[in-house]
Amino acid sequence: MSKKQNRVSEAKTGDYGYRSETRNLSKSSSKKRKSGGGKALGVILVMIQLILSIVFTGLIVYKKLAFLTAPVLAGVIGVLIVFLGLVFFLLQKSGKAPVFGKVISVIVIIILSLLIYLVAPIPQMSGSKVSKDPFIVVISAADTFGELNSKENTRTDTNILAVVNPKTYSVLMISTPRDYYVPVQAKSVAPESYDKLTHVTLYGNGIAHKDGKDLTSSDWQWAYEVQWHPGQDALMDTLKYLYKYDIKKSDYHYAKVNFTGFADLIDALGGVTVNVEIPFSTEAYASYDAKHEGSKIYTYKKGNMEMDGATALTYARERHSFANGDMQRNRNQVAVLKALEKKLLSGTMLINYNKILDAIKGSFSTDLDISSLANMQLSLSTKKDYNGWNIMSYSVTGQTSWQTLTYTGSSKSVVLQDEQSVSNATNLINMVLNGDDASAIKKQIKKYNK
Repeated sequence: MSKKQNRVSEAKTGDYGYRSETRNLSKSSSKKRKSGGGKALGVILVMIQLILSIVFTGLIVYKKLAFLTAPVLAGVIGVLIVFLGLVFFLLQKSGKAPVFGKVISVIVIIILSLLIYLVAPIPQMSGSKVSKDPFIVVISAADTFGELNSKENTRTDTNILAVVNPKTYSVLMISTPRDYYVPVQAKSVAPESYDKLTHVTLYGNGIAHKDGKDLTSSDWQWAYEVQWHPGQDALMDTLKYLYKYDIKKSDYHYAKVNFTGFADLIDALGGVTVNVEIPFSTEAYASYDAKHEGSKIYTYKKGNMEMDGATALTYARERHSFANGDMQRNRNQVAVLKALEKKLLSGTMLINYNKILDAIKGSFSTDLDISSLANMQLSLSTKKDYNGWNIMSYSVTGQTSWQTLTYTGSSKSVVLQDEQSVSNATNLINMVLNGDDASAIKKQIKKYNK
């Protein structure tokens, strides 16, 4: 063999012919290390994805989010399981499949992290859930501004019964004048003790106390002389006694908002369109908080009118511009509530109801689980025969008079009950609760209003 051939042979085999074999072993070892590291990364990603999936599912269940019905929850869990299974499947394959699996896992992890970040600050929904059965909500507006103190009893400027039957898609709003002279129904109040409806919420849960002791009606002369435990029982029981409706406690609810919360709610909705019945102008505070001082003249033209929070609140509160004062104000309040309800029932608002609640937090209280209302509406909207709610209204009437008030002991201007209009309201309430057709109820309202 020549020297040249010998050098070529040595270059191929190395010392003792092992150079090429050593290189191959080195490359094989490197591939194994990379493969092991890739599998470890895949396992870590799968574990993170699994943990975030569990956290997200638990969070949305705990928060009781709207539209989270059993089928929707099952769908969410199903999607999370599918993605988890897909990633795990791809990681077991060879070639580029594990890379795709890791990419998918990272994307899912990012999405879940973002969703958890968005859902975590949402307050947990509490309160009673509405069922498919008819229910009644006492809607009241406290005549206060700023935060609504749940431990403080305040007068109400608005008291409206919302009678709801989800089976017939009917909503009846019964409006009662704030100065209606009614018998107060409360444990610590003697029978046949009359007061203005606006004062009834001052009696709280109906139980008086003084020096740490609960009192009976014989322990005081006028209601202002003692303290009253906070609550809505006195108002709800008084309205139930006035209109003589029969409703289970589980289907009887309240929703209370003050002036600030009312204006903020409408602003959060982007305003409402209200049908103005009687045109008028009035001067009032431009905004109902400490940030805005001074007054503003509001002008309302007959017909549909776009209103922001302050404009709608001024419209709902005004009574001095009308010959029949409280009666027209009641009708105006119902018109605003109809516009408000229409806006609240839109699909976009139902999905974003948590943002709306956040806008009025501190100025609103209820014993209802708001998410169950949203769930109910979303469920109804999928039914073939659903074509929107039939929103109807009726206002009771009366005559002005001067009478003694149980709370203050003084004689003040009140609105005496018109027994016929109260009887009409009772009949309409029962028609809704009993599931009568909306067309029949509308026909009856038209007959009563003649």
